Amino acid sequence: MKGLFHVNASSDVPAYRQLVDEIRSAVKLGQLAPGEQLPTVLSMAEELGLARGTIQRAYDELERLDLVEKIQGRGTFVRSRPPGTESRKERAMEIIDRMLDQMGELGFSVEELSIFLDLKLRERAMDTPSLRAAVIECNPENLSQMARQLRQLEGVELYSYLLSHVEAYPYNLDEEMDLIITTGEHAGYLASLLPEREKIARIALRLSLSAMEQLLRLQPGERVGILTCSRRFGDLLFSSCRRLAGSVSAAPPAVISQELDWNAFLADKTALLVPEDLEKYLDQAGGEALEGFSGRGKVIRCAYEVDEGSLLHLQEKIERLREKK
Repeated sequence: MKGLFHVNASSDVPAYRQLVDEIRSAVKLGQLAPGEQLPTVLSMAEELGLARGTIQRAYDELERLDLVEKIQGRGTFVRSRPPGTESRKERAMEIIDRMLDQMGELGFSVEELSIFLDLKLRERAMDTPSLRAAVIECNPENLSQMARQLRQLEGVELYSYLLSHVEAYPYNLDEEMDLIITTGEHAGYLASLLPEREKIARIALRLSLSAMEQLLRLQPGERVGILTCSRRFGDLLFSSCRRLAGSVSAAPPAVISQELDWNAFLADKTALLVPEDLEKYLDQAGGEALEGFSGRGKVIRCAYEVDEGSLLHLQEKIERLREKK
């Protein structure tokens, strides 16, 4: 496999994207067979003269495209797939490639193609009816992450609500929204509150890969603290820590408050699990305590993300709603 991939440092195309395209092409041409192992991040970085983060980003993108699979402790492998089962993403990419080739034959530059595509996408966006969707969760940490991820959905006006707010004003929410997005944990309860149950879309959350990797790297005997804005999110992190890093000593979660004794809480800790956007919940004293701890201990930022299957199902539901409108 050595010498199979090449990256042009002078190209305007980002290096990670060049590598993604090289590997996609190699898979398509049969130069990489299903089940074949890709070089490790380190060896690929050394071969191409790139940073390991660049290689990791390329591998993450290939995994997102369903072209490779990462097996813990073994490496990254070309995904095995029976003939004729190409993913929708791959078929879409092939259609785009053909369109770009045809436009290139007409003599248009990359910059011109970008302008034309942007104009057409804007036209489509203006013609697409906007949907109003509410995302609901019981704790602010997950709600913030879910909303940040779901705002990428095109043609959707997204509104965020804590479950406690919905309990107080369920009918107004049901009348105003086209879609109500929540986790499987709360879907049944919301269905008992809202007249139009068919509006509810269930999603599943998973701990981010970055947080999982850092938890798996914790050493036996490490003393782990958990600091959150809500007790519910703290319990989720405690459960994940016990599952992924059972050999560490994890203290019960602490909730940020004016009564929290920062010095006592952080004194014996070697690692700290916190929400991804912890700073928004901290006052000056908390910010200074966290900054001091980060100089001697590990701060692992955690988020529970919408998994790919849920996101695909949600996009399909949104398209059906648009067609009805």
